[in-house]
Amino acid sequence: MTQLSYEIVPYRDELLHQVVILQHYLWGGNPDVNVDHFKWKYCDNPYSEHPLGIAALHNGKVVGFRGYFAMKWHIPGRQSQFIILSPTDTTVHPDHRMAGLSVAMGNRAMEEYESQFPVFLNTSSSEKSTPGYAKMGFVPIAEKKRLRRYSLLTLMTKKYLTKLKKKTRAGTGIETGTFGNIEVAEKPRPKEMATVISEQQYACDKIRLLQDEEFFKWRFNSPRSRYIYYYNKVQNKIVAYIVIDLGLTNLTERNVFRKGGIVDYGANNVKALGEIIQFMAKKRHLDSSSIPSETLENEILHVLKENGFEENTLLERRKSKNTGPLSYLVRPVKKMCVESDWYLGEFDIRNIDNWELKGVCFA
Repeated sequence: MTQLSYEIVPYRDELLHQVVILQHYLWGGNPDVNVDHFKWKYCDNPYSEHPLGIAALHNGKVVGFRGYFAMKWHIPGRQSQFIILSPTDTTVHPDHRMAGLSVAMGNRAMEEYESQFPVFLNTSSSEKSTPGYAKMGFVPIAEKKRLRRYSLLTLMTKKYLTKLKKKTRAGTGIETGTFGNIEVAEKPRPKEMATVISEQQYACDKIRLLQDEEFFKWRFNSPRSRYIYYYNKVQNKIVAYIVIDLGLTNLTERNVFRKGGIVDYGANNVKALGEIIQFMAKKRHLDSSSIPSETLENEILHVLKENGFEENTLLERRKSKNTGPLSYLVRPVKKMCVESDWYLGEFDIRNIDNWELKGVCFA
């Protein structure tokens, strides 16, 4: 087939169910949950007036989709705020692959959104999709890296290097409640978490996610994820928090690993953050935990390493060897861009040192 066989159009509401059916190739799982997830991610998104995405139609039927996940960013202490789009959830029906639809949808997005948004930030490129992004003018700004921590039992058995057997665990296996000054909960506290973020002191200016109360009320409502929240409280005031994403969890059958990713954190002081990390390790809540490390500030990096997080673990090296390095990618939304379009204010978006990227930023 040729591209002339297709119509590349902006997403519209009547395409919802066709798009969600197509997303089964990417998301799998329960169709009803996928509908709810799409509505949370695109329809209920507080940073866009309507769902942002491009669809490929063949004979009026959706055969391709590329979503654009809107998030609000800012530079703390300054007036400038930016809605940045992350291309995500790109899916093409198997019968229509190798027809250039992914790139065609990406090019149409530039035309559609260039007057509304300044920057694309891609946090989810894969080995297969990266060449297509290069064709569209995206540039890499940093290789993806993570700090990882494994439980002592895991390290002793070394079973994380082989195929794992499954066993049954009830729930998440993580006890909620209050333990001294640490509270473990299953729900976010939007107002208090936003206050922690607003009181943070930064070593330097960067482009950071705007995490206000509105953000926290919405961000962790995805029906396809399960989160656990750790709060460090002093005189009943939250001074630090960590959010763990337990992923797409089946609560009756789990792998022998209890895995979790640190997707968000905030603290009035790094010591308070370290107390949460020490508590998690002492309680053995996770057999494997990780955090994106490309833009971690030195104080936080030090605390994580003090508590057993490591770079370049054997598992990470094996994974990198199998897939090759993956990168974060950026480009201006304008299709025909000039040098000034690569800047947000005076910050060059091609310089990773100008960004703070936490897991909660990822689409």
